[in-house]
Amino acid sequence: MEKLWSKDFILTNISNFLMAFAFYLIGTTMPFYIEEHFHTTESETGLILASYIIATLLLRPFSGFIVDAFPRKKVYIIAYFLFVFVYFGYMWASTITLFIIARMMHGGVWSIITTSSSTIAIDVIPAKRRGEGIGFFGLTTTLAMAIGPFIGLYLYEHFNFDYNFYSTIFFGIVGLITALLINVPTREIKAKSVISLDRFILKPAIPIGINLLFIAICYGMLFTYAAKYGMQLGVENIGLFFLFMAVGMMATRFFAGKLLDKGYVNQLMIASQATIALSFLLFGLASSDVLFFIAALFIGFGYGIASPTYQTMFVNIGTNDQRGTANSTFFSFYDLGIGLGMVLSGFMATYFNNQFHNLFLFCSASAATGIIYYMFISKNIYKAKKQN
Repeated sequence: MEKLWSKDFILTNISNFLMAFAFYLIGTTMPFYIEEHFHTTESETGLILASYIIATLLLRPFSGFIVDAFPRKKVYIIAYFLFVFVYFGYMWASTITLFIIARMMHGGVWSIITTSSSTIAIDVIPAKRRGEGIGFFGLTTTLAMAIGPFIGLYLYEHFNFDYNFYSTIFFGIVGLITALLINVPTREIKAKSVISLDRFILKPAIPIGINLLFIAICYGMLFTYAAKYGMQLGVENIGLFFLFMAVGMMATRFFAGKLLDKGYVNQLMIASQATIALSFLLFGLASSDVLFFIAALFIGFGYGIASPTYQTMFVNIGTNDQRGTANSTFFSFYDLGIGLGMVLSGFMATYFNNQFHNLFLFCSASAATGIIYYMFISKNIYKAKKQN
């Protein structure tokens, strides 16, 4: 069996983790910063947080084209540098307008750095171990989603908010240095004279992208309001929520990737979305710290299976020279869902008078609907369009 854990794959995982860790370290505490610094309402905060999605969605299709049309490592390094630099913009923003501009700049850079990093990872993963490799690579992001907010909340509770920015910039710089050490396999860049839609978005995967929205919206709501919901319930050590999520995500790496490589896509997809639906139901009905953290464990478990499964489906639908486009399409739908979740959750929180449990009951229904959509639409499309 071909070696998975090469030096370059390890470096790719480390650099991606540090990039995502820097992003999510500050992400969960951003609602507190915006409300305290700019005195906004819940709905206004949701709109400001989601403003980066506008730039992300505008640039995401082009990011796939850029990654496929130019040397991937150069694109990755330039995007990484800009990713770190934009955090200074948050610190310097003295008005809501300037903050939104920085947020949108961040969205544009985020679209390119995430597409290039995942495409480089696929380039260094042996083809026969792609599902397993994508699973481990995806774990670096999902772990960052869990550990980053835990650290960010700790810093927010014990220090001035500037320390959140300083920490984000520090880890971003370390990640950039790590990225410089990666050796990316050389490839022939095919010249394409005709500009067509399939250079920017993987059209056959669009119906599966719609399926992805059902759980991505839920993640946007969770990322925005999990901490506030915990405070409302009187939960102590709310940051542990994200660590329990991380444990759930880590548990999936012992089997999910290998099952993907053996072709158990349908089983993993149904199981993951059912787990997400049930765990959000438990989360929305939680009445104690124990239920709060048990729900976190199973939410992490569900997303730990779903994310690499979706990404593998997108990559397998595209050809080898469409890997960047396949990844950018996957992230476009994920970003769209998260952004919709952020905006929708702000309005729903206002409508339900900040009774946050209603948001997560909605998420349970959304994930359950995604199962039905998959059974009748996505499963058949994947079977017909799968190429590798």
